Amino acid sequence: MEKSFFEKYKTSEVTNTRRVIHTPSLFIRENFFYIQEAGYLKSLKPHLSRRSGLSSYLFLIVLSGSGEVSYRPPRAQAKTDGEPHGQSRTEEGLASCPANPGDCFFLDCLSEYTHISSEDDPWELLWIHFNGPQAAAYYSYFSEQHDWHFRSAHLAELTAAIQDIIRCHEEKTDDTDLLTARQIVDILTLLCTENSDGTHSDSALSDKLKNIARYLDSHYTENISLDFLSEQFYISKYYLAREFKKEFGTTVIQYILAKKITNAKELLRYSNASIEEIAALCGIDDPSYFNKVFKKMEGCTASEYRKRW
Repeated sequence: MEKSFFEKYKTSEVTNTRRVIHTPSLFIRENFFYIQEAGYLKSLKPHLSRRSGLSSYLFLIVLSGSGEVSYRPPRAQAKTDGEPHGQSRTEEGLASCPANPGDCFFLDCLSEYTHISSEDDPWELLWIHFNGPQAAAYYSYFSEQHDWHFRSAHLAELTAAIQDIIRCHEEKTDDTDLLTARQIVDILTLLCTENSDGTHSDSALSDKLKNIARYLDSHYTENISLDFLSEQFYISKYYLAREFKKEFGTTVIQYILAKKITNAKELLRYSNASIEEIAALCGIDDPSYFNKVFKKMEGCTASEYRKRW
């Protein structure tokens, strides 16, 4: 019998279960997102599952009922600032938290994880196990800004996407793999673009960070430091550095450099200014440093970029 990521439950343990297992072609595995397994179940009694070492990413939604999920995040040993709200450490060193309706879990299955439904209120689950060439990058980006246990503002859309994936594999066509890849990208995009508390951002901090970004958009040619921004916007520079990266996915310095290089690329294409003049116009007085930054970000020198474009 083929082993699945969510093992086959006994008839006495579940009701109304659906599951699809997929083996994509080598071309799909090397180039696109793909599912390994997707499914739905309504549990009748507790069933403990414990796994590790799976080359897979699990996205799980609790639709109803309750249970508990434990997980050892890949960087768990590096954490020094305590556990996220609602989580505790088990004897085995796993981070454990209750699972209730609307809770979502995003796990790297190379790390150990367990899940078990409660006995009094068995849960109803919807899940996908997936992988792909960019899966690790998406997971890394997500985990830098979110906990592995969270609530989503896009629950209805995420639920519908997984249901569509299951349906698509139950009624396969020549386009099933491509349609599945698109759905997985949509799921990951929704997860990575919402706040860690599962809401869209409208807080005072978010507004301040957007104001800082707008200031940088207008003043990126100037000599701007974290100390200056800290004084200008009344925010700790360490807090600013951390929260800016959470909000925009990049550091303040990289944000400024990207604006400088973008301006440089426009000048290289649409002006006759020399490389030295362009560097100065972008706020970089040292042409050699400008060329170093440009090549690092674009993979070619400024002169080569001008010739190519």
